[in-house]
Amino acid sequence: MTGCVIVAAGRGVRFKSNLPKILFPLDGIPVIEYSLRTFSMCSLIDEIVLVVNKQMMESDYVSKWNGEFSKIREIVAGGACREESVFNGISRCSKKCDIILIHDGARPFVTESLISSVIKGTKKYGACIPAYSVNGSVKLVKRKRLVSTIVEKGIEVAQTPQGFKREILEKIFLTCGNQLNKYPDESSMCEQSGISVYVVSGEITNIKITTQDDVKIALSLLNTDSV
Repeated sequence: MTGCVIVAAGRGVRFKSNLPKILFPLDGIPVIEYSLRTFSMCSLIDEIVLVVNKQMMESDYVSKWNGEFSKIREIVAGGACREESVFNGISRCSKKCDIILIHDGARPFVTESLISSVIKGTKKYGACIPAYSVNGSVKLVKRKRLVSTIVEKGIEVAQTPQGFKREILEKIFLTCGNQLNKYPDESSMCEQSGISVYVVSGEITNIKITTQDDVKIALSLLNTDSV
């Protein structure tokens, strides 16, 4: 079986809105419901665990999503950092799930083709992420001042869903569990644990909603044939 943990427990400080970004409407539909719909409709996904912040656990949205998306196994509260939230999610996945995908709830435009690509890579290699090449030079900036230019070739931007065999997830959380706040994602935990991660081509439209400017991009994508 293949499970999916959708992580949507972040505070969204950079989004600068009283409304959590996962609830922000894109054409009248909350951001989170786009990915919930895609994973629910994908025949390759058997179950979903949704991770939200503790305050949202008591909202009407929980019962709404449980009723609307039949593949949701459970909705659970997040932790103090992203990886604590991920751990809370994978802990609630069925024991029959030998492959688990981790997806950012703030990425509304994930496609079934990308999900399929990640699952194939995970089955073959054990750990797989999507990424796309950086277009342009990369600068290290501190306090609005240029510090250095990163000139290494092969720099790519990681996306989600990231896929892992269950035993790999169990190993990296055992290895890195004492410092989960250090890691931005599960693939970086694999690096720390000496586990090789396979990379498949990401999709430029698989954007993450982080700021209000990203909403403008998302709305423009919704008004084209790109998504």
